[in-house]
Amino acid sequence: MSGRAVMSKAIAVGMMISVVVTFFYIQTGSAALIKVAAPSTIIGGLLFGFGIVLAGGCETGMMYRAMEGQLLFWVVGIGNVVGATVLAYGWDHFGIFDALVKSWTPVNLINVWGSTGALLGTIAMLLVWFLLSNWWENRYRYGSGFKKPDTNQLSHRTKEA
Repeated sequence: MSGRAVMSKAIAVGMMISVVVTFFYIQTGSAALIKVAAPSTIIGGLLFGFGIVLAGGCETGMMYRAMEGQLLFWVVGIGNVVGATVLAYGWDHFGIFDALVKSWTPVNLINVWGSTGALLGTIAMLLVWFLLSNWWENRYRYGSGFKKPDTNQLSHRTKEA
């Protein structure tokens, strides 16, 4: 939103490193805790991302601002606790798990693409994320949006036509 992508690029690089380390753990048969991803992971990630943007920051930042006396973040904190409680209870009792997770087939890239394909595919996706973040950062300017074309060149072209 602000056009700064330093943290986004740092997270992408950190994840690339962790993917390679985890890959070697899996290949050597060492104990590695691996959770299978499903489309519900994407839904949860998007909900978390939208929530963090709407709240104006992460939970730690929200608590910090609330303790500074910013009353808006008291409301955000209450919403956070109520939302998490409803989700935790509703996961089993309101059928949220059944609706969002149970019917989807789990995805394991190692089973689908093989070991090397999964490693290269994951690194490729993270590299695309890194490059998109870099592209966004170079073309977006805080407060003014994307760079506008030079109007002098446009008016010069119309005069020639």
